[in-house]
Amino acid sequence: MSRFHLLEINLVSAQDLEPVSKVMHTYAVTWLNPERKLLTRVDQHGYTNPTWNEKFLFRVDNVFLNSDTSAIMVEIHASSWIRDILIGTVRVLVNNLLLLKQPREKANRECESYLYKFDAPRAATRDSQRWCHASR
Repeated sequence: MSRFHLLEINLVSAQDLEPVSKVMHTYAVTWLNPERKLLTRVDQHGYTNPTWNEKFLFRVDNVFLNSDTSAIMVEIHASSWIRDILIGTVRVLVNNLLLLKQPREKANRECESYLYKFDAPRAATRDSQRWCHASR
């Protein structure tokens, strides 16, 4: 029987997003498995620098935690009347977050913050990357 753990991700904010509309209300979608996606609330005031500061809990097993290819996906969308607009995506390898391999050491670590660049399909050609701030 496989042992399960809770992986907690705190999606803090994004910075310098491509402005896709005059009034931009953004939210993020995050998942480990595309069949179980979780959403943040819609940021009404941040425009191109939204802040969510929301925690997500994922149930994962040892196989997932020890895999070199296990990843957390995050998409940032702008809410719209007709159809929401994808602003960008980021794929974060779990091994980049879980630097220690021993389960006991993992449990005793304090929260750390990281900045990740994400692919922005609507970004200006001179700068196709934007920053997303997350902490674990």
